[in-house]
Amino acid sequence: MTPDPLDDLLDRSAPATRGADARQLSGMIRRAAGETKMRRAPRIAIGIGISTLLVGVAGVAVATDGFTWAPWIQRPVGAVQFTMSNGFSCELRYTPFTAGPGSDQDFLREVNGVLEEWYRSADVAGEAVDILPTSFAGEDLRTVQLGPGETLESLPPGEAEHRLIGQEWLAWDLAISTLEGQQLTQHGIDQADARFVGAERASQIQCNDLDGKPYTFGAGS
Repeated sequence: MTPDPLDDLLDRSAPATRGADARQLSGMIRRAAGETKMRRAPRIAIGIGISTLLVGVAGVAVATDGFTWAPWIQRPVGAVQFTMSNGFSCELRYTPFTAGPGSDQDFLREVNGVLEEWYRSADVAGEAVDILPTSFAGEDLRTVQLGPGETLESLPPGEAEHRLIGQEWLAWDLAISTLEGQQLTQHGIDQADARFVGAERASQIQCNDLDGKPYTFGAGS
């Protein structure tokens, strides 16, 4: 199978410790439609606030089927509405951190409380848009990332658009992740705290196109 350019982009960003394979975002974009449950991620996901990029916490980021939110995202710890550069109106939702027996539940409740209050009181989209990254792992997020032997002309119809949307989704997640980290730091919570290890969270995105119709990420997205 030909390596995916977004896979390669994320691989080069993987942390040296407590991380997982950084291919989750690309895979989730392509397999996201119809995803309906939160699961333990064997690989890094970028749809996270204090993401695995920062502390090695497992998470999952998926797209909706274009019409419904997954059951596990009905009561998010935070949600951000924003407009992509192509005019699509989107919303990103984030679950609280959770962890199994043996974890420090009081610590995670404190983390979730800080984040929930911030999402409720701050203009998160307004803050995030000012720090949207234009590059990631040395690659320009504003241009279609191509794999070995690929050209724009060789891509299937709609694939270039799918990739650009995925890359812009990544940029928003990275910006929000940075802001979440800043909030936690301001509240004395170290992003490298070992109590994050084993914690999980997930996110989900939903977008409407220029006609106000739900955008289905679907095959190739």
